[in-house]
Amino acid sequence: MEQPNLVRAWALALSALLAAMALGSTAAPAGPAAGTAGFGDRTLWLGMRGRDVRHLQKHLNRLKAPTVVDGQFGKGTRRSVMSVEDRHGWVPVNGKVSPKEAKRIKGKVNKQRRRKETRAARRSHVFPIPGPHDYGGAQARFGAPRSGHTHQGQDVSAACGERLFNAHGGTVKAKAYQGSGAGHYLVVRGKDKTDYVYMHLGKASWATEGTKLYAGQQIGRVGDSGNASGCHLHFEMWWPPGWYTGGRPFDPYRYLKHWDSYS
Repeated sequence: MEQPNLVRAWALALSALLAAMALGSTAAPAGPAAGTAGFGDRTLWLGMRGRDVRHLQKHLNRLKAPTVVDGQFGKGTRRSVMSVEDRHGWVPVNGKVSPKEAKRIKGKVNKQRRRKETRAARRSHVFPIPGPHDYGGAQARFGAPRSGHTHQGQDVSAACGERLFNAHGGTVKAKAYQGSGAGHYLVVRGKDKTDYVYMHLGKASWATEGTKLYAGQQIGRVGDSGNASGCHLHFEMWWPPGWYTGGRPFDPYRYLKHWDSYS
């Protein structure tokens, strides 16, 4: 007669344990999922991954603490975080990015951006890509051989989606798409009567023909639309009377390097 009582006791104990486990699992709400979390929504640490990690890595590069932008919080990203923490006296210096520290990082990036925009507004020309970039080798240069023609501009590689700025104040002369070549492109007639041409934008610029632009104004983002190998800006400059209206292109390399030196 004791065995049924023992079975009932075990069943009651098991039911109580399961109820306690269920209560514990619902006591605290789950944090944002890695794929949906915005930067600052959760604490980031070694081994984590997600869109917010990628945003962190982009911010670190802008703060001159270089790291690979791959969405994976590895040892390199941790070292870069600790470098920023140490530089600004944020304690503890542990490479862990809490929501509070994420806010600090965004504040530093925004302050840097405003400072650059202010400097740009004081100059007649600015470099069109604010983030990390590369001028490439001989094939990226003006005059490099192409199938049936020569390269009429300078290629500047940058991350897909990097902001793209107008180099000199002026008015939009043309905006179009060429699938076999330039992709999404924009032509700006500068105040100096030179035409400035931006090709392979990630998507069509917001600026339409006739839009007046100032130096340093964002006109789009770097992309690989049209016939392009990897994300880059193909940049051209044309003597008056301008782009395919009787003018001719010239090598923009030394001008880009000069603007790059202070932008």
